[in-house]
Amino acid sequence: MAVSLEDYRLQVIEQLKAASGAARVRDLLAEVDLVLASARLSSAAQKAFWESLDSDLDNLAEGSKGVLGKDAAAALSAVITAARGALLKYRSPLKAHAAKSAD
Repeated sequence: MAVSLEDYRLQVIEQLKAASGAARVRDLLAEVDLVLASARLSSAAQKAFWESLDSDLDNLAEGSKGVLGKDAAAALSAVITAARGALLKYRSPLKAHAAKSAD
């Protein structure tokens, strides 16, 4: 059964929420990058996926304010920070590719 990109992105968010540490976040997003590359998605589709994931991280951070205990909030904040840092690695080449395509 094929999974839509939106469903896959939601699975990734759930896995990120359960991640324990920056190394796991980086590994998970590296796996995601390989899945996207093996799916032979266009650069635009990959860019949209990463942008949506970044937006999901914003929503996750906002939605967790005041809901989680201190330790859980700190752990989730560390995961979100690590994910945002890793996202830069995957989004930057796509932005450069999009800029070259526009020339």
